[in-house]
Amino acid sequence: MFLGCTKELSSVLKAIELLKTSIIERSLDEMVFQEAMSFAEPNELYISLVDKTSLEVKAEFSHSFPEEFKDDLLTIARVKKFRNINLLKSLCKDRNPLSDISIYDLDNPNSNFLTLVAFNNMRSNRTAPASYLIELILPYLHKAQISRYQSDKSIRSPIQSLTNREKEVLDWISSGKTNGEIGMILGISQYTVKNHVAKILEKLNAPNRSAAMALSKELGFS
Repeated sequence: MFLGCTKELSSVLKAIELLKTSIIERSLDEMVFQEAMSFAEPNELYISLVDKTSLEVKAEFSHSFPEEFKDDLLTIARVKKFRNINLLKSLCKDRNPLSDISIYDLDNPNSNFLTLVAFNNMRSNRTAPASYLIELILPYLHKAQISRYQSDKSIRSPIQSLTNREKEVLDWISSGKTNGEIGMILGISQYTVKNHVAKILEKLNAPNRSAAMALSKELGFS
C-alpha cells in the first residue's frame, strides 16, 4: 500500500508534528492548516469545529473554498445532524469529482465537538490518496482546533472581567442561591450582594440572573 507514496507519508508525518506543536501552543491558523494539508490540492480547503449539541460552527479555516457551497454543505449537514456522510460526499463530488469530505469524533460521547474537513484529491498519489492520508492527521487537526478555540474563548470571555468576589457571587447564583443566602455564605450584607449582582449583569451584558447563569454555563464557568 505504501510503495511509491513515500513523499505523501513524509508529508503526513511532518503535518502531525506541526499539529502537535499547534495543539500545545494553541496556534492553529489558516497557514498551519494549509501546510498540514500540503499533500492535497492547495485550493478548496475547508475545516470547521462544530458543537455537537447546537450544531453551530465554533471555529473554521478556509482557503479558496466557495462560500456559497460551504453554506449549502453546512445547511444540509445540520439537517442530517452530520450523520449522512455519504450524502455530503455526494454533494462534494457532484460539484467536483475530486472533492471529498471527512468527519471526525462524531460518535465520541466524551467530546463536545466534531471536526469537518473538505478537500480536493487532485494532487494526491494514486497509492495514497488524500482521502486516505487525511484520516491519519484528522485526530491532530481536531485537537488543534479545540485547543485554539478554547484559547480564543478564554481570551474573549467576559468572565475574565469579573473580580474574584464577583466570581464567587456568580458561582452561588449559578447554584440557585438568593441574595440573602449568598450574603450569609460570604459574610456580607444583602445590599452588598445586590451591588455585586448588578455589576455582574452589566459586565456579562446579561438582562437577568437566569441569563447570567446560562452564559456562565456556556463559558464553562459553572
